[in-house]
Amino acid sequence: MEKRIIIGVFCYNRAAKLKKCIEALLKNPECASMDIVFFSDGYKKESDKQAILEVRAYIDSITGFKSVIKHYRDRNFSTGPNFRTGLTFLSENYDEFIVVEDDLIVSPNYIKYLLDGLDFYRSDKSVFCITAYVFPIHAENYKYDTIVYKRFCSYGWAGWGNRFPNLIWDEDELENLMNTSPGFKKRLNAEGQDLYRMLKKQISGVISTWDIQMQTHVAENRLKVIYPTLSKVSNIGFDDESTNTSGLNYLISPVDDGTKRIFNFCDANNIVPALQAQIKKPYGFKSLVIRKLINEFLKFTNRIKKAG
Repeated sequence: MEKRIIIGVFCYNRAAKLKKCIEALLKNPECASMDIVFFSDGYKKESDKQAILEVRAYIDSITGFKSVIKHYRDRNFSTGPNFRTGLTFLSENYDEFIVVEDDLIVSPNYIKYLLDGLDFYRSDKSVFCITAYVFPIHAENYKYDTIVYKRFCSYGWAGWGNRFPNLIWDEDELENLMNTSPGFKKRLNAEGQDLYRMLKKQISGVISTWDIQMQTHVAENRLKVIYPTLSKVSNIGFDDESTNTSGLNYLISPVDDGTKRIFNFCDANNIVPALQAQIKKPYGFKSLVIRKLINEFLKFTNRIKKAG
């Protein structure tokens, strides 16, 4: 490994959002002594070129970190491959890394929480990663700042390079796993009725994503993901600019004010079913159906507005 830890930022064509993201990130005092790397995807069509140039001009102006590393794609990789190559780079060259997407606004203790979590769970190989996002949780009389769960969450997270070598990205290999691993569908959908369907869409090329491959790895290897009891991040990406998020923003959750600097991490074997059920609820069948109906209605009304 070249260096111990780095912050990785993934972005495409949203300069204004990226600026808000980095301004919030720089409120974390740890950033001054940390390296940051940007994975900037290339433009898909000529009309996107100017927006990509604006993103890269902003990245070129960034100060406040120990160093700024730039991976400017010379063509459009699309969301999935951009993340795949970026995460491969991070896992092969760094012991640990913190990931931020351009539509995330992090709290001033986001980095401290993730750094301390990486230290606390480093030797427990049953933990795949640590996320900084959680749905609104009622955790009265719960003394810890973390919850153990079994679903990967991409909205601001951190991981270790040595957890990634066996992760399957290839669609043919994923399809073979799906067809040959006993109980695969039940095991994958145990943490949400959307997961198996999402994987099928990824394999068939309907979507270009990366987080379903992560969740497949978590589910197949019976791994754990560490969640906070209070989010350290909010998502501002639910709009027409976004690739894989649109419609109803179901991720709205109270966000840490950032003043807390010492966290009480629970043991990775500290399973609390009542808290896990709260995290899982938004991915249950009823919640997914309601969300789909609302999103279809929003799409319909938007079409009417544009037509009128």
